Amino acid sequence: MRRLFAILLSAFLVLGLAPIANAAGGAEFNADRGDTSFTASALAPCSENSRFNERASAASTPQDIARFERYSHASCGDDGLPHLIIGPTLEPFGALFMRGHEGEVLIPAHIFIYVAGIIGWSGRHYLIESRKTKNPAENEINLDFDLVRAAVIKGAAWPLEAHKEGVSGNLREPERNQDIAKSIPKFFD
Repeated sequence: MRRLFAILLSAFLVLGLAPIANAAGGAEFNADRGDTSFTASALAPCSENSRFNERASAASTPQDIARFERYSHASCGDDGLPHLIIGPTLEPFGALFMRGHEGEVLIPAHIFIYVAGIIGWSGRHYLIESRKTKNPAENEINLDFDLVRAAVIKGAAWPLEAHKEGVSGNLREPERNQDIAKSIPKFFD
């Protein structure tokens, strides 16, 4: 039955249940759109851009004025809007040569990864510690806030903890569990 399902699914995907899009390519398809080519050399400092200055002069609240002041140091296009400059890095020390734009992508990306790691590591630590209680399923339904607090505090140091567990070998499943997973029959075998 599994093989029949796999064959039918493959046949439907190959034959196509939906018609192929008959979109015209090139200039015919994009006749109603403007030019989409972009080069970084078309950017200029926002403080020198007339359209940006028009928008900045219309700012009325102190927050808007402060925002336009911050953006005046960025690079603007012909539309008067600030643009991010994310150039290719020159390996291995590309970040050293392309300075001045760390706050646009690099720093927010690292903050996001760190916060996501705190969330993941805290959840992992909570589940590991709740397994040690007499009723671990109850801790997944009704949270033990003392254990949650301890897990979040420990989660703040997740890069160090992950490195320590990776070096010691505790980060991965033991070999005996991996062998069990290999012995389970696959769905499409």
